[in-house]
Amino acid sequence: MGELLIEQELQGKVLHEAQETVTRKRKSKPCPHCSSAEVYKRGKQRGVQMYHCNGCNRWYSETTGTPLYDIKLKHKWQSYLNCMEQGMPIKKIAKELGISIQTSFDWRHKIFSSLPGFTPSELSNEVECDELELALSLKGSRNIDRKPRKRGTDFNRNIGKDKITTVQVVTAVQRNGDKFLTAVETKRLSKEDIEKVFDGKLADNTILITDRHPSFKAFAKDSPVIKHKALLAKDRVDKKDKSIHLQRVNNTHKQVRDFLSPFNGVSSKYLQNYLNWYAYIDKIRNSKTMIKQWLITILLTDQAYGLYELFKQNAVIIRT
Repeated sequence: MGELLIEQELQGKVLHEAQETVTRKRKSKPCPHCSSAEVYKRGKQRGVQMYHCNGCNRWYSETTGTPLYDIKLKHKWQSYLNCMEQGMPIKKIAKELGISIQTSFDWRHKIFSSLPGFTPSELSNEVECDELELALSLKGSRNIDRKPRKRGTDFNRNIGKDKITTVQVVTAVQRNGDKFLTAVETKRLSKEDIEKVFDGKLADNTILITDRHPSFKAFAKDSPVIKHKALLAKDRVDKKDKSIHLQRVNNTHKQVRDFLSPFNGVSSKYLQNYLNWYAYIDKIRNSKTMIKQWLITILLTDQAYGLYELFKQNAVIIRT
């Protein structure tokens, strides 16, 4: 293990600082069992704040319901996040930290379970939108009804009438830089797909900027509360109005490809988790205390453990 990671684990300063920040940020944590606010602090166990709920008479801690709940090696999480920040694959992190590959996989997806709530709840003003097509990946699946591919791009786009071989990543970027990405398994992006992606997401009078994809045009036509501006994809910038362009969303697509590249192919089953990761990291990229900010997010997401439990029902068991 690298000397820097050893030092981080021994000190554990950032995790401790994050816990103290969360404790100060909210005077008390509502009961994760019954949602009651009638709770009282009852000392600490191993440095973690404990609570007692008067409503259901149950005890819980600052980490109950969060990705850190029931983790026996919390002192390694600071180092784990540092490895994730560097874009390390699961197996490489496992080797670096001296944990099993299964544990490395579980921790990554526990962390992912804290991120969905930090995507934009609403898009407004000017929003650039386009889709990024990726090959459908069945990485990790035990039963595949096709020959294995040699390369990620070695696939046939259209196999049979109903065979889906692609994932369309619908990408929306606000002019302030906030990003919203949703993976849709489909051959061709339809108006119905776009309606599901943006259901309740676009504020009134939002200017939606897209290329001349017919599905976007049909969606905008049936959405009278938004304004639609379309341009030829090859132009990138409108010839009459330079403020109408798709430069931000095109740049985002390049960043997403670069972000996914070190993982040697992400299973489409887990792609949305990785898209949420990309969007969140992009949002806090300029933070001078990125790891601390990440830990604060984890500690404030009280429903994350439940989301992880649902995820685990369909997750791949890694055999090493």
